[in-house]
Amino acid sequence: MTNLRIIYDNAADRAVLTASSQAGALGPANLQRERKSAVLRATGTAQTITATWPTQESIACVALIFTNMTRSARMRVRCYAQPGDAAPVFDTGSIFPCPAAVHGSYPWGVLPLGWNAYKWGGVSTWARGGGADGVAWFAPVRVRQLVIEVSAPQSPEGYLEISRLVAGNYWSPEHNAEYGAQLQLQDASEDYRTGAGDLKTQIRPTSDKLSINLAHLTPTDRARFMRILRENGKDRAMLFSLFPENPDPLLEQDHMLYGKASNIDAVATPYFETYSAPLQIEGI
Repeated sequence: MTNLRIIYDNAADRAVLTASSQAGALGPANLQRERKSAVLRATGTAQTITATWPTQESIACVALIFTNMTRSARMRVRCYAQPGDAAPVFDTGSIFPCPAAVHGSYPWGVLPLGWNAYKWGGVSTWARGGGADGVAWFAPVRVRQLVIEVSAPQSPEGYLEISRLVAGNYWSPEHNAEYGAQLQLQDASEDYRTGAGDLKTQIRPTSDKLSINLAHLTPTDRARFMRILRENGKDRAMLFSLFPENPDPLLEQDHMLYGKASNIDAVATPYFETYSAPLQIEGI
């Protein structure tokens, strides 16, 4: 099993972004904002996003966060060492960024055929758990330009919209988080009773929260983890994946969050040259 991965430095925020189409004022600049309602909306169900940097960046992952993509959506990422190069240094080819459960991995009828962990929907559904995240992992490459082609022909809305672009290298500890990770669906809705005694619900937003314990950090990993805490604190969002590239895509989808650290707890030294720390990530 691949160890957890954290992208704590989003190189996409330093890039100059362009898009092949946009609806009105909903342009590519919205991909660099931390608001679900700020989206890049294509005029149709296909979009090409180009990210260009003044100097080379190390990229090992491209993720599209909060989208209306379904299981049939396709994505292709091409990485270029220099803008204008004829051949990319890496090409993912056409992939399914939010794939369905592997056929036969669950007993027939437990899940609908072709289902995955996401509740599909446009931006109006995202406050209540709608939307999907699409991700492509690959070996780190040094690039100055990314070309990301996305197609979602079965989008019920008739157009493609994306809220956030994440691109960068990741940190992965030598020893994985210990067993006992907790995934919590947080629902801020409140129940109340009317004067007639009926139970009603005041519907409010939902979010995911993931709690893990890094119980066996090496000295190198401790130093990297402390750097992440100091640089990001509680205010900068990170992409966190507990089961990256897992054979069960539902497991990866449920345990991949784009969010912020909701705790800054002590890093302990339980025994010689081994360190431990709890970590909680709350989805934005």
